[in-house]
Amino acid sequence: MVGELNSFLSGWVTYFRRAAMRSHLVERDDWVRRELRCVRLKPCKRVKPMVDAFVRQGVSLRQAWCTALSGKGWWRKSGAPVANPAMPSSWWKRLGLACLVDRYEALQAR
Repeated sequence: MVGELNSFLSGWVTYFRRAAMRSHLVERDDWVRRELRCVRLKPCKRVKPMVDAFVRQGVSLRQAWCTALSGKGWWRKSGAPVANPAMPSSWWKRLGLACLVDRYEALQAR
């Protein structure tokens, strides 16, 4: 999934490389990562698997339970203060997700 997304996002940034849109790309980068966090949380349909997933990512047990027990939807949980440290930008980079801003700046340097 990350490979397909990378090819799409890379092409999109290349298309808009002439525009002054660094700030927009920062927002899009955040949105893409939040969407991917949402996709990662959806298979944990119940509370206990979600808590286990958060704890495996280094979140404290108390924070994991508070987030998992909240009645919020997947999108709200993926933007919770617990979800971002559990799956930070560096984690996505290790999985191979391309950073839009880095790609844009590389194209601007040419």
